[in-house]
Amino acid sequence: MMLSGCVDMTTVTTGSAQPSTTVTPTSTLPPVVDCPGSGEFEEGGGIADIDGSGSDSARLGRISWDATDRCETFTFEFETSEGAPATALPDIEVEHLDSFQVIRVRVGVDMSVITDQQVESDFVDRLYVVRSLDGAMFVDLHLSAPAAVRVTALDSPARLGLELRPGFVAFTGVSPSADDVVLVSPVPDADVATTLELAGYTRTHDSDVLVVVTQAGSLVSETTTAAATSTDVWGEFGTELTVPPGNVSVFVGEESPDDGSLLGLTIDVNVSQ
Repeated sequence: MMLSGCVDMTTVTTGSAQPSTTVTPTSTLPPVVDCPGSGEFEEGGGIADIDGSGSDSARLGRISWDATDRCETFTFEFETSEGAPATALPDIEVEHLDSFQVIRVRVGVDMSVITDQQVESDFVDRLYVVRSLDGAMFVDLHLSAPAAVRVTALDSPARLGLELRPGFVAFTGVSPSADDVVLVSPVPDADVATTLELAGYTRTHDSDVLVVVTQAGSLVSETTTAAATSTDVWGEFGTELTVPPGNVSVFVGEESPDDGSLLGLTIDVNVSQ
């Protein structure tokens, strides 16, 4: 599907790299904001699927953003393999992940000029460029407030616009992050089954991610799972764990190459019978 519209490129802000902050969503419904442009805003599930057949896009270039009133537009620029502005967009899929806190943009290119970017706008805390396990590439926008999404697409030069306005669906959880690991699923304090699916991305020193499960201070399991190999962006990982009922702690990260200490993050989840 090819969507059309226009993106306001007149005002671009690039917030400073300050420590991340998280805005806790409230239960108060936001007012409906009338953002310029045409097309419907959507929340949840698949939002857009753009056919990039015949595209000359080979690399994700700059990602910029601007704000007008309570609307924000994130603009993705694409380049050819020679570094010139591309004329047509690649294959693109946009979806809201189940937690409603992450907007994932799958892009049909295999190179990027950026790895991640601190944003700290009204809607987005940070974005990450990730090499997926199947070798493709995606960009995750981690929201700091609920948002509805509208997608616009422009050719000559190739640009993708993600327009955000206040959303109605509160997050079911917020993805935790450390210096070199981000856990997308599960979110902290989630109710999960005894078969637990773990998903995230990392920049560890090697391609193995250490996963340690404990319960009441006792070791349940310790394993490693492979992340997508990448030297330029983050690498996706995913694994399936069998965990006992009750409250369980899950560590994800690596051992320090210097002293063997654990580097990463730990979350607690509630495992049903």
